[in-house]
Amino acid sequence: MPMVDWPLPKLREYRPDSTAEADFDVFWQKQKELSAQTPLNPQLKELDYPVKVATVYEVTYDGADGTPVHGWYVVPKHAAAPMPAMVRYHGYSGSRGFVYELLHYAAMGIAVLSIDTRGQGNLTPDLAVYPQGSAAGWLTLGITDPDRYYYKQVYLDCIRAIDFICGRPEVDAARIAVYGASQGGALTLAVAGLDSRPKLAMPVYPFLCDFRRSVEIHSTGPYPEIKNWFRRFDPEHLQEEQVYRTLSYFDGMNHASRIKARTLMAITLQDTTCPPSTCFAAYNHVSAEKELKLYHDYGHEPLHFHEEAMMRFVETYL
Repeated sequence: MPMVDWPLPKLREYRPDSTAEADFDVFWQKQKELSAQTPLNPQLKELDYPVKVATVYEVTYDGADGTPVHGWYVVPKHAAAPMPAMVRYHGYSGSRGFVYELLHYAAMGIAVLSIDTRGQGNLTPDLAVYPQGSAAGWLTLGITDPDRYYYKQVYLDCIRAIDFICGRPEVDAARIAVYGASQGGALTLAVAGLDSRPKLAMPVYPFLCDFRRSVEIHSTGPYPEIKNWFRRFDPEHLQEEQVYRTLSYFDGMNHASRIKARTLMAITLQDTTCPPSTCFAAYNHVSAEKELKLYHDYGHEPLHFHEEAMMRFVETYL
């Protein structure tokens, strides 16, 4: 199969310099402090779901800007409290998914929360206001200002999911894992980098990493939105440095270096949406205990066998 990126030995060594600005940590500490001023306002509604292993809830909580974030919360019926818990983040343009996708973890005695990403799918809106237009999609909303960029509120929504799960009386707040693929992998890296509460992080071919290289070499997926933004709003690239400065606050590579959680990452070598080199850029910045699962003949696609690898990782370490 032809390569879509560098040869594997070069990928394994690829660790580009951090692009984090000098105020990266100060910026995010301020955002978290401002977010904490907004009450979480968690709401749970038990659903009639045809399984005996778990109780299923439709949940909402408020984002930092008041956007109601919707999700599924699945609680094992026969596990002793306090129990471990996991938070799942979904891929770009997706949603919290279906309850059955969470039941294998409930069968292990683990509570699971799966949330929508604001504005992308299912019931969660996006109440944020952006200073100008964008190319199609969400990747360029507010892209010239880190304080107004779309993913600022998304990352805060995801941290507030940890607030939700740690506030549940049945959950052991010292045994929390976060996971997701593609955009969900990026959100996993961000949450684990910005919040010390997750014990485990399991990103799968993470999106939003090593932005400049991703934009340069991708051939599928959402990254064309950035090129289209330049075509529409800045054909001479006069704002290029400002755009990439904004993106640096959200780059999974920069968040990866701040992760304390034990990390299991999956990378697929035929991925043309989240190119392997950009995923290695993040993985090689993780200084915490880590493991890599490398799938040579797979691209940006479901990895059902890797789900079982994550189950064993969770069984061992959570």
